[in-house]
Amino acid sequence: MNENQPTINASLGSESPGIVMLFYGEGWGKSTAAFGYALRSVGQGQDTIVIQFIKGVPWNLAESSGAKILGIRWLTFSRTLTWGAKDPRSLAQTALVTAKEEIGRPGKKLVVLDEITNAVSHGWLSENAVTEAIGVRSSETNIIMTGRYATTKIIEAADSVTLFVKAKDGGVKGILDLK
Repeated sequence: MNENQPTINASLGSESPGIVMLFYGEGWGKSTAAFGYALRSVGQGQDTIVIQFIKGVPWNLAESSGAKILGIRWLTFSRTLTWGAKDPRSLAQTALVTAKEEIGRPGKKLVVLDEITNAVSHGWLSENAVTEAIGVRSSETNIIMTGRYATTKIIEAADSVTLFVKAKDGGVKGILDLK
């Protein structure tokens, strides 16, 4: 092993139970923040899964390609944006079934449910189905939910809630405009 190569310490955070976090609001950066936690999780040797409920394969190509190189499992259920699909409800429900399986598996891990609250606000998933899926988690499982909107029941199901507010909009340029 190269002496300059960092070593993974899989025991980091091993004493604490998992947490359910919610990042929601009109501001940008909710998914990006969740992906940062995914990077932290895989760096600690944890199984790390991103499940996208709205964005299809091409939407986050740079992020998903880099994540896969690092060992993050990145699951999408549409070749395009979910809302452009013939049956977005079916795609969202398939994603939730997969999410529930991952959440329920024992072991220390992070499951990112990207844009899941938007699937609820569009009526493709019920808030009860989402909170039920969260409820099957093992004590070591960490969950991050993202999306623009969040119901009271989903907010109450989270241990930690961060509201993203867009204080100023400079438009899509610079790092936001990368293709």
